[in-house]
Amino acid sequence: MITGYVPGGFDMLHIGHLNILTAAATRCDRLIAGVATDESLKRMKGRPPIVPQDERMALVAALRVVDAVVPDFDQDKRLAWKREPFDILFKGTDWQGTEKGDRLEQQMAEVGATVVYLPYTPTTSSSMLRRMLTQEIATHSGATGR
Repeated sequence: MITGYVPGGFDMLHIGHLNILTAAATRCDRLIAGVATDESLKRMKGRPPIVPQDERMALVAALRVVDAVVPDFDQDKRLAWKREPFDILFKGTDWQGTEKGDRLEQQMAEVGATVVYLPYTPTTSSSMLRRMLTQEIATHSGATGR
């Protein structure tokens, strides 16, 4: 049985998240989604998520392609592997050939797991949604004089 793992923030769940989870599910027998904790997202991105962790975990758990949802506490995925061993870690192709992707591949090789890159959805991202939301709030705040 092949177990796959998809780590992510899954903030403002969108089509890019669904695409990677769906593609990953076709490549393994059991799919675990590791949802980054609020604290780990603050450390990694320098800001908290829009959607709280418990809500993000509930949304991801509701997807039929996901077999289990676990909190993901750190960027070092060897720690995730120790808590919930997996054979394949899935990431978007935006990581492929980058320093962080190379580091991830090395760390996964240390625990006997492989990294498989799946197509990144460039039309939608949580960062893009956050920017749009922030701009919308700023526009409305300016219009109302707040």
